[in-house]
Order: sequence, then C-alpha cells, then structure tokens
Amino acid sequence: MTRKKQYYKRLIKYIIGLAVAALSVQVIYGDSRIIDGDTIKVGIERIRLEGIDAPETDQTCKCGGKTIYCGKEATAALVDFVGKDEIFCETEKRDRYGRLVGECFINRDGSKINLNKWMVANGYAVAYTQYSRRYATEERKAKKEALGFWSCEHFEEPAQYRQKEREKKAKKRPSAKNNKSKR
Repeated sequence: MTRKKQYYKRLIKYIIGLAVAALSVQVIYGDSRIIDGDTIKVGIERIRLEGIDAPETDQTCKCGGKTIYCGKEATAALVDFVGKDEIFCETEKRDRYGRLVGECFINRDGSKINLNKWMVANGYAVAYTQYSRRYATEERKAKKEALGFWSCEHFEEPAQYRQKEREKKAKKRPSAKNNKSKR
C-alpha cells in the first residue's frame, strides 16, 4: 500500500473517531448543587470537574498567619462565583466512582464561562496534570500572580494531602500479623 493511501486511511479513521466522540458528548442541565470545589451535582448526576483538583473539604492551609479550611474556601468561592446562574455540564465518561467527568459552565452576559478553568485560573484548584494538561497554563499564571491559595504561605496540593491522609490511616490500622498474635 502506498504512503498516500495509508495516510488517507489514518485520516478517515481519525475523522470517524472525532465524529463518534462528538456524538457521545452528553450535555446535562437541571437543578444543581455544588458539592465541593471539583464536584457538582446536576439533577441526579454527580459530575467531577475534569482536569482540576480542588482541596479536600477538611484540608487546611496557612494563609496570612491563620489556618483556614482551604477545601471549604474553594467550595465557597465556586458557590459565590456561580451565584444564581444555571450550571450546565458537558460530559463524555464516568470515573471509577461512577461520577460523570466533564466541564461545567454558566452563561453570563452572553459568554459561556468554563467553571473548571475559572477555579484553576483564580487559584482555588490546581490543574490535575495526572489526567489532563488542559489547565496547566492557568495554574502557572495563578501561581505567578499569587491568586487564591497560591497567596498562602503553606498550601499543599490536594493529591499530596490525600496521599498523606492514606498513609496516616494505614499506620493506624493494625497489621494482619499483629491481629494474629493477639488471638
């Protein structure tokens, strides 16, 4: 087969793949509730904001010499920003917890505002580069301008915080060896 034919075959497969992917995007509207800085419930569906990671609800940061609950602050920032605007989300897949994963938006003054991007650009979430580099530029800019949690003297990235919490729980659990010797 000639190179030209191979190229066209790959191009056709690529175009078909794009068409299938475009058709599989699901747009969800409905009553919404912000669960935390990276999870929104629309109707009966929980939607994980793709490509971002916000601090956990009980996670603390040291800002201006005070310890604050940065997870609660991230949630409050998103709630305040959205206000009474209707949220709608575009999703394509589910995560291992059964949540839909996608981008959520509001329409304001004739503009479609991406909430995932807003959270990272304002320093209330980090780009979750383990899964997507989509918001890495916004994170770098927020960090450089010391926006949101990047203005704190101590801010631990959410993934690091979760890892430390898992390690603490593992240390508290009695090992299988210890359980056998106590019987």
